[in-house]
Amino acid sequence: MNTWWKANITSPVINRLGRIRERNHFTRAPILIGGCGRSGTSLLLSMLSAHPGIFAFAKELDAFTEWHQGSAGLVPTRIDRLYRAILTKRIPQQCHRWCEKRPANVRFIPELLEYFGPDARFIHIVRDPRAVCTSIHPEKPDEYWIPIDRYITDVSAGVAMHDHHQVFTLKYEDLVTDYLGQMRKVCDFIEEPMSEELLRWYDHATVRDNRAWFDGVQEVHSLGLEKWKDHSHQKRVVEITTNAEVRGLMDRFEYVI
Repeated sequence: MNTWWKANITSPVINRLGRIRERNHFTRAPILIGGCGRSGTSLLLSMLSAHPGIFAFAKELDAFTEWHQGSAGLVPTRIDRLYRAILTKRIPQQCHRWCEKRPANVRFIPELLEYFGPDARFIHIVRDPRAVCTSIHPEKPDEYWIPIDRYITDVSAGVAMHDHHQVFTLKYEDLVTDYLGQMRKVCDFIEEPMSEELLRWYDHATVRDNRAWFDGVQEVHSLGLEKWKDHSHQKRVVEITTNAEVRGLMDRFEYVI
């Protein structure tokens, strides 16, 4: 009974009211972020949340990772999660578009761009697999967080859409070592001005905490880029770099072995 009520009453009402508020408040198409976990999706979202014109959902909505066939094409099965958030969040008046991140979004770029239209923008963030796949799970200190196969699947999905004009590929290492240069490129891509707030994003970010971070939001630096070189990860690094598919992706993004 609860499932029927949600599918036929609750969700349709939420979707209808959410679309009304979305149309009334946001005048520009959304920005979506994806990439393999531990590649910097949360960091990028926090940075963009400092822009006064962008409303960033602080928590992942998981609204776009399951799809079904609707009368007019593919539809996100859990789209009510987006509209529930739009209805319940306090959205500053100056925000004219929203931004959502979830690593798994990268597997659904074609569906997302078809659903949200030609003005939507998708940012795929990529990171060195040796850093991604040697990241320790925060709740399971004896386990690596990201399986090698997941890295291959997610990054390959982004690579497949690399040349699409609505997709921008950003390397985490470039973002950390050349923040201003890379953020200017991001702003050009999303067609937003490089606001004063972005210059000191860590002071103005509205997204300030995430389970992916061991500390709160803070200015980025390059000190953590080579943590994977620690001797404790030696066996794992060999496993990563001897995988033919991973090596192909490393070559593509110029990660030197």
